[in-house]
Amino acid sequence: MDAQIGAWEPPAKLAEDHVRALDDSVRSMATGGDALHPGDDDAARFSEVVNAQPDARASVFAERPSDQLVGWLRVLTLAEEAVPGCTAGAKSPVIDIARLLRERGDYPPALTAWIRSVSNNRFLPYGSLMDRLKG
Repeated sequence: MDAQIGAWEPPAKLAEDHVRALDDSVRSMATGGDALHPGDDDAARFSEVVNAQPDARASVFAERPSDQLVGWLRVLTLAEEAVPGCTAGAKSPVIDIARLLRERGDYPPALTAWIRSVSNNRFLPYGSLMDRLKG
């Protein structure tokens, strides 16, 4: 038996199954409150979104309407706490979405308080101070 060991690579491009998983969870949360209960396939998609290259995420996020992004931000915030492989610290896609929403002028005023009430990630929603000083 000759076993091959390789490194896991995040997807270079996010696909419709990633979008579907996020949208399905947004709809589920709309009826069930702030609870996130993804199936194994959706949990894997969330992990792929969280671990994807920033450029791959940015291209998907940029083409979406703000109300969809707010839903995704909520799902990904909860996923960091509930789904193995979704902890991202200062590299969280939540930071990217929040930044994009602020640039558009569509960041809901109460969203920061909600994020802080459900997340232990101290970098949400603004990112690290060093990253903000660079950009």
